Formats: sequence, C-alpha cells, structure tokens
Amino acid sequence: MNVSPHRQSIVVFGVILPLFVILVIAMVTFLGHTNLKRDFEVKIGAMERYETAKTQVQELETLLTAEDRREKIIYWNSKLEQDVVQSLTQNLDKILAKFDSEVLRQTEMGQASGVGGIGTKTNQPHSRMQLSFEGSFKPMQLLLAELENEMPHLLLESISIRSLPATTEQEKGTLQFGIVYLCWEKPKA
Repeated sequence: MNVSPHRQSIVVFGVILPLFVILVIAMVTFLGHTNLKRDFEVKIGAMERYETAKTQVQELETLLTAEDRREKIIYWNSKLEQDVVQSLTQNLDKILAKFDSEVLRQTEMGQASGVGGIGTKTNQPHSRMQLSFEGSFKPMQLLLAELENEMPHLLLESISIRSLPATTEQEKGTLQFGIVYLCWEKPKA
C-alpha cells in the first residue's frame, strides 16, 4: 500500500514531531525541576546552618561579654604563648618581692622528674615544673593563689609540706614546701 506523500508529511509533522517535541519538553522540565529542587534543598540546608551558626555566635558573644570573659580569654591566650620557665620565673620574682626572705623564700625551681598523673592522660602539650620554698603557711598560700591567678594555665599536681625544726631556741621552725605544677602549653599548629 502506497502512502501518499501528503499523508506521510501529516503523520511525521502532525503527530510524530509534536510528540517528540512534547517528550523533549517534558524531559527538560522534569530534569530542570529535579535540579531546582536539589538546589533549593541545598540552599535551605545552607541557610539553616547559617542561622544555627548565627545563633551560636550571638550566644557566644553574649557569654564573652558577660563578666569581661573576652579580656580574660585574650589574657590567658597571651600567657599560653609565653615561655613557661621565663613566665614562671618573672611571676615568682614579682610575687616573692612582696615578702621578706625570712617569711618566704624560693629554694629550687626546675623540671619535675618522673611522669605526672594528669598530663599523661591527654594529648595537650604540657610540661611539669618543680618548685621548693621555705617559709610559713600563710605567705605560701598567698603566693600560690597569686601565681595561679597570674598564670591560669598552671595546674597544681602535687604539694608536700615538711616541718623544719628551729636551729636555736629563739627561732621558730619553718615549713618546707615541695610543689609540682603541670603547665599547659599552646599546641603547635
């Protein structure tokens, strides 16, 4: 059976070509809709993360502004950047200058030997310092309080107190203090 050229043109251009165009348009629309939906979900997720981060920043800002915490953190970070031995020596000299050498004096300072119980449990870099003093109890308490205030990255690991008897009857006995501090250090980036 011979199909007339007019009928063939009508079938190709009137039915097949429009169905093909409609099919292509439907596929493009479906793919475009899928891409838009995916992009929309990605942007919504990014917006939610941004809103969460914005809320956390506001909460952190509120926390830092209360009680001058921002200044304290800046101060603590500046202390962490200093050399431990130099900072400890400077602070001890400054604090000990307030006391008479007969009331309280430093007898030793150096690296603590052995392994400490606290710092070995963490990956945070640290060093251990051993200090020895002779004197009375109250000035020693004041020295420790002021030292830990000046150097907030110190952690008292151990303290031992021994009584030293008086050499003469007119003298009072003194106490000998052995102190080991754990000194947290700034991690190397």
